[in-house]
Amino acid sequence: MTYTIQNIKLDNLILTYNVANDMFILLDKDKIIINDQIINKFIIELISENTYNLVMKYKNKIIKKKIILIFSSDKLVNPLFFNIYIKNNNTYDILKTKCDDLFCKSHYILKENIKSTLFKNSGKYIFHLHYYKLSPCKINVNNIPYNVLGYTKTASLKSTNFCNINRNLKNSWKVKQNEKCKYINPNNTSILKECSIDNKFETLLSEIPNISEIFKQYVKKTHLISAGTEEIKTNKALSNIDNKIGDEETREKTYRLNKTLSPEYKNILQKSIQDFDNLNEKQYTKKNYKTLLENIYEKNKEYQLLAKYKKCSGNKLASICKVNNIVSCQNKCNEIYDCAHISYDRKNKVCKLFNTCSKLKEDFNSNTYSKKSLLRNNGYNISNAILLHKNPPIAKLPNSIRLITFIVGIIIIFCSSILLFKVIKAFIKFFLCLYYDSCYSPLELLNPFTSGPDKKYI
Repeated sequence: MTYTIQNIKLDNLILTYNVANDMFILLDKDKIIINDQIINKFIIELISENTYNLVMKYKNKIIKKKIILIFSSDKLVNPLFFNIYIKNNNTYDILKTKCDDLFCKSHYILKENIKSTLFKNSGKYIFHLHYYKLSPCKINVNNIPYNVLGYTKTASLKSTNFCNINRNLKNSWKVKQNEKCKYINPNNTSILKECSIDNKFETLLSEIPNISEIFKQYVKKTHLISAGTEEIKTNKALSNIDNKIGDEETREKTYRLNKTLSPEYKNILQKSIQDFDNLNEKQYTKKNYKTLLENIYEKNKEYQLLAKYKKCSGNKLASICKVNNIVSCQNKCNEIYDCAHISYDRKNKVCKLFNTCSKLKEDFNSNTYSKKSLLRNNGYNISNAILLHKNPPIAKLPNSIRLITFIVGIIIIFCSSILLFKVIKAFIKFFLCLYYDSCYSPLELLNPFTSGPDKKYI
């Protein structure tokens, strides 16, 4: 583990080592160290009992300095406090600070020659450890892992089963201000209740998320960072546009459009403004900029986001390559009368146009949009209105009409079946009587020259 070492009197100062002159220095921990001969992080390696090596890295080399650490106590209340002794032949040099001013920013630390290694209670001699990278304080409650708010894992060479209050954390206000709560043992959950500001141990617990939740939070934070970066780029582009071709009208149009656009079209607006700022001088005109804003406004009214990170699957009309953005793709769709849906691949800059979208498939690089009204094609136009008037859509039938139609259909099918059965049955009987010559039909009825049927048929 990598540690920093601080003096107990001045927590803003950390112990550093100057390789050039073999001197220890106390420096402000927030100060940027440019000199590579100054080392501020150490690895402490146990040799025997209280004897350690202070291990430092300097220009790909390892420097070891033998020290003796005399601890104040093995008790939990002050496990980190120690004096630092450096062996010098048969005597020892103890490190101490000479800084008595609270606003002291740096100074060379003194070495005091002493013959015995006893713990000195004066704050000038007392140092303590910190992890170079803070570790959260963890605890298990009913086999569920939690982080303890306001605490970090205590950096200790003697023990690692306790945590210390860290007032630099934003949530440390939830911990009471008393000596008892400076250090806690994670194995003792009752202390959490005593140290909580509202005497409820749940107040100091934060459940550790699982791997999937961590990835979700990572993606969310990444998107926030990305959004912030895009906003900075957009503001820079807007500033350039305003300086070159801007006036009150362009500023008003941009502001109003940014406030009225749906969230997905705000990203399109940002990207379009950035792209416009990279145009050549011939295209970099006020007229083109206004046209760009009006085009985005029209497409926002005309199209809506059907699915994010999905592509359409249906009756595809065309697939067009090298389309710079979604608005250009929507313009391509408006050139085809039957186009109703688009899927735009932002990575490969491919615009796919569809008449129908029966199914959506997962595709991280694609977003799918649909026309809000199939009438709308670069605005409402007369030709489409006339076509709709000539071919009005079929209105949705009421449920009562559907039920009556269903019943009438069943009756018609039933009656037709009975009639068909009778006809087939009569045909079969007629065929059989002809085959067996057993038909007794009044054939004279078929002769128009007879006077009438014989009496035997009456």
